[in-house]
Amino acid sequence: MTNLQALSFEEKVLLVTRTPEPSPEFSDALWRRIQEKQPQPLPRNRRFRLSLRPAQIVLVIFLIAITALFIGYGPQRVYAAVKQFFAGYIPGVGIVDQSSPLRVLEEPVTASRDDISITVTSATLTGERTYVDYRIFGVPGTAYPNREDQMGCIESEYLRLPDGTRLDRIDNDFQPVPDGVNEAVFVIPCIFNTLPGTVPENWELPLRFVPAPPDLTVMPVIELSPSPESSPTGETAEPPAEISPTPEVSQDDSVTVSQVIETEDGYILVSQFQPPSLAEGWIQITGMPEIQDADGKKVTYTIPQDIYPDGSEIGPNGVAWATQFKAAGLSYPLTITYPGVIIFPADPDATAELIFDAGPDPQPGQEWELNQQIQLAGHTITLVSVSASSRGGYSFRFQGDPQVNGFGVEIVGYTSNGGGGGGGGGLTNGTFSRSISFSQLPTGQLTILFSNLTLVGDSLTWQGHWTPENPRTDLPASATLEPGVCLSADSLDQLSPAPAELLNGKAMMYEQLDDMEQWGLVLYYLDGSEKQVLASNASWGSLSPDGSRMAYPREDGIHILDLNTESEKVLTGANGFDLRWSPDGKQIAYIGMDDNTINSVFIIDVDGNQARQISEWSYELLVGWSPDNNKLYFVAPYTGATAWVVYSYDLSSGETTELFTIENGTAKALNATLSPDGEWIAYRGRDNSTVYLVHPDGSGMHPVLENTGAAGLEWSPSGWMGISLIVPYSNDRQVILLNPESCQAYLLPELHGEMEGLQLR
Repeated sequence: MTNLQALSFEEKVLLVTRTPEPSPEFSDALWRRIQEKQPQPLPRNRRFRLSLRPAQIVLVIFLIAITALFIGYGPQRVYAAVKQFFAGYIPGVGIVDQSSPLRVLEEPVTASRDDISITVTSATLTGERTYVDYRIFGVPGTAYPNREDQMGCIESEYLRLPDGTRLDRIDNDFQPVPDGVNEAVFVIPCIFNTLPGTVPENWELPLRFVPAPPDLTVMPVIELSPSPESSPTGETAEPPAEISPTPEVSQDDSVTVSQVIETEDGYILVSQFQPPSLAEGWIQITGMPEIQDADGKKVTYTIPQDIYPDGSEIGPNGVAWATQFKAAGLSYPLTITYPGVIIFPADPDATAELIFDAGPDPQPGQEWELNQQIQLAGHTITLVSVSASSRGGYSFRFQGDPQVNGFGVEIVGYTSNGGGGGGGGGLTNGTFSRSISFSQLPTGQLTILFSNLTLVGDSLTWQGHWTPENPRTDLPASATLEPGVCLSADSLDQLSPAPAELLNGKAMMYEQLDDMEQWGLVLYYLDGSEKQVLASNASWGSLSPDGSRMAYPREDGIHILDLNTESEKVLTGANGFDLRWSPDGKQIAYIGMDDNTINSVFIIDVDGNQARQISEWSYELLVGWSPDNNKLYFVAPYTGATAWVVYSYDLSSGETTELFTIENGTAKALNATLSPDGEWIAYRGRDNSTVYLVHPDGSGMHPVLENTGAAGLEWSPSGWMGISLIVPYSNDRQVILLNPESCQAYLLPELHGEMEGLQLR
């Protein structure tokens, strides 16, 4: 890969002549003009003498040539060429401007107070922004709000320069540090979302910046013009992305590719969808874009977490995506497809009202089952239920015609200070919700007003095509799996259904129940037979090691259901989630949340003895028990990064040991789980799609499923894994069995939920 920072200016000029935009003719003309220009000595009788170095002479000549070409070829084409000198992509940082020399943090800086540490791990300085990566660890759970009506610190961090200038955060980065200023203080007034007085405040970390090293990886970013451009001769230049509209919508420039980055094994494309204008209504995108190659092969991709496409020029309903994929074995052109629907008003003047009696003293959590029908703009909507929230408002649950996209909800005579909602649009079988909040909860008889109903039209798609100017010749003819990887997204289609000898096992799934209004925990044989609904409106279920019992959390405690007798008992006072049974079935570990802590590790005996807290950090997650029942593994996250510290707790000594740090885990649901033999920890990667394995001592880390959309991960006692894979645009999951040791893998086509327990011996 090319490191633009290490190239000379002359080499950058040569690089521009090889890029696909502007045309080769234009680039050749640019280079000829530079070569034709020769520095002329100034007359000896001039009093002013100009002394330039050779590189400076070339720069002056280049600027003269650029000025001439602005006149002869047009500013947009020249701008496209010049911009490629300076745009670069740094993994982990994003797209940067290299018009001024890059600088980086000289070395990591750490500050510690009251067992809390803050580390600035890296910084990258460009002429237009300052990127700072930092981590916070050790914040106790008691420092964070544990009620919805509490609010922690929201004051933003900033950089303070030696002269006192303050550089604030803009979006994801800070304002640029001026050239020549090589020091700054990173100031954190308070740790985000912590309550006043609970942890130290006013942190200051002195930073020092140095020139970026020559080996810093900077990948060229090719900027593509968004539309055809007229040439000086009247000819039309080829557009960077050939547009093919669908028959349903007449447009020729809705989908474009604006940026291309060549990576080690493929490309990053920044594409965008700019909705065409409509006489009535608007276009709404309904899912992520799909990519296919010229042979109809689906191109699997990940979304880079460090690229934030600028969608400011594509309208309020437009979208921009960055997609990264491997290019081995692909044929061109690639087709990029955006799915969507047209949303249009049914009758802007139509309204409906409903009287609801909340009583004189409604309490947070109180729910009213109404099941009252409303007629609005010719459509029937059922208000299923209303519930009071701790935010001073009400939540409404509706069931209606799947064609209904949504409508406005208000309480007459009260001014709301917020709200939200989800569902609708035909994606949830007509179920959706709305919520509105107030400074004080309205009471008594309330008039609910419904208005502005909108409908969903037919599903549509929009397409654009992209072909690299110079297709890669440094890649294998077909995609191959790296050592240790059992499956990739490309090999999923080759899986066969599980053989009969594996179908006698059972799986507990979290899924949408038959009535489509509730979700719950369901037990199946692996062939989908003998369906048994264990608990509705429940999640975070956990099967006991012998498969005879199931535990799940409720508001009143942890419920334990005997699957043979269907008897149930409650471990009162155990309020939490992420339940894990000990191998002997005598204890349950969980992530607890009560009046004094938030998301810390607890253990409770199944016989109902008092729960005990074994950690006090915040936002922890469980990994699992050692086979001898004596150690419990869990992880605690760094704030502001996707790193997780792995710990073990010794039940005999009561000691907690730090083991290693997972640097490539997702910042979302890590779903880490320990194999029954205690040899491997499985977890989701930073791309929220790949599954990694690592030994509990931090060794042997490698991907086992690559870019498969993995969500739920469960080990069986026999060492097989059950893995739920995300299905785009659907609540369903694709479920597979995998033996990581042998790489045997099979489909479980009759299961469609999120796996939360697996019994396979």
